[in-house]
Amino acid sequence: MKKRWLVLGVSWIVFFVAFLDRVNLSVAMPLISKEFSLSPEQVGYLFSAFFISYTVFQIPGGYLSDKVGPKKVLLVALVWWSIMTMATGVARTFSQFFIVRVLFGIGEGLQPPCAFKLNSNWFPNQERATANAIFTSACSFGPAIAPSIAVAIIGLWGWHALFYIFGALGFVILPLLYFFVKNSPEEDPDISKEELEYIKSGQAEIVTQTAATEEVGLMSVLKNRNIVLLALTYFGFMCAFFGLLSWLPSYLVKARGFELVKMGIFSGLPFLALGIAQPFGGWLSDKVFKGKRKTQAIVVNLAAGPVLYGVVAAPTETIAMALLVCTGFLVGMAFGPLWAMPMESVKRSYVGMATGVMNAGGSIGGILSPIIIGYLVGMSGYNAAFVFMGGALVFTALVVSLVKLPPRAEA
Repeated sequence: MKKRWLVLGVSWIVFFVAFLDRVNLSVAMPLISKEFSLSPEQVGYLFSAFFISYTVFQIPGGYLSDKVGPKKVLLVALVWWSIMTMATGVARTFSQFFIVRVLFGIGEGLQPPCAFKLNSNWFPNQERATANAIFTSACSFGPAIAPSIAVAIIGLWGWHALFYIFGALGFVILPLLYFFVKNSPEEDPDISKEELEYIKSGQAEIVTQTAATEEVGLMSVLKNRNIVLLALTYFGFMCAFFGLLSWLPSYLVKARGFELVKMGIFSGLPFLALGIAQPFGGWLSDKVFKGKRKTQAIVVNLAAGPVLYGVVAAPTETIAMALLVCTGFLVGMAFGPLWAMPMESVKRSYVGMATGVMNAGGSIGGILSPIIIGYLVGMSGYNAAFVFMGGALVFTALVVSLVKLPPRAEA
């Protein structure tokens, strides 16, 4: 196996576990909200608590990955969020849940920019969307698989054990990250000369294209029009994604009448479709839509918005689930091109900061979306919530249409 794909595999596993740890509260929430008599508004705040610190630590995570290397930061982040996952099982009040979830978000907030920095270091431009799509599929397969496992654990040992077991997984995978991942191919003594040359020659185009014109430091990233637009794009995209991720289990139980076990099985299906679509979407972006990445992102988001709204209007649960799966597949097709665009908009040495800024935009969506949906559900029911999420996807398509990639990046 080529070393770059081994590094991607380990990074994927870390991201997969990160999303297992994010999703567990959504699965357990129908039981937690009942046990502690939480209102929909309080539930929304608990879902959003994680994103407060997650958002704040995106840009520091990117800065640290650029300065000290992504591996060290990832190791610290993994240990921290694993401890906080286990601490969630100890919480007994709304305030305790809120504080622990904020602390949990610190570790997870450091992770994405470091992982994308690794991808940028290890992959040539012609494989970038494919690598990013494979990597981000972990954020789909995590929610796809987690509900069934979580429901089984809850059934056997209760919801507290769910957080203890999922948190322990972080320490199980820690040696993989420590022993098999290097910051860059130049630091890996085992990489072949042929693979190293292949990677470096494929990265030279973007470095050369931006080296003469780019300012130095974080301000150059913040002043980059594409990065600002992509952060706004990802804000809308994550309003829909994290809104669905947070509230789908509760919607299926309370609005569609699913039993807990049935919810555990069916709530993962849209994310399974999303995970399957992500590598396919990345391949399309690299091979078919080469030079027209944003076209792919526009089309799939415009299609996904109305389909997602159709879920709440569906007369039967079968039609509703079919529409959810279709939504997941369409949304999955957007990840690859979306995450390739920031890497083609800045110098490679600033990719950590650029992806941190973009992901911070998405994280703000993650903060606001669950809270907004909580109030919408409390006031008007789930119909308004799905209008909001569908509209967010249409907004995503409109904003990304304004992005203009550098000519040589589009060639």
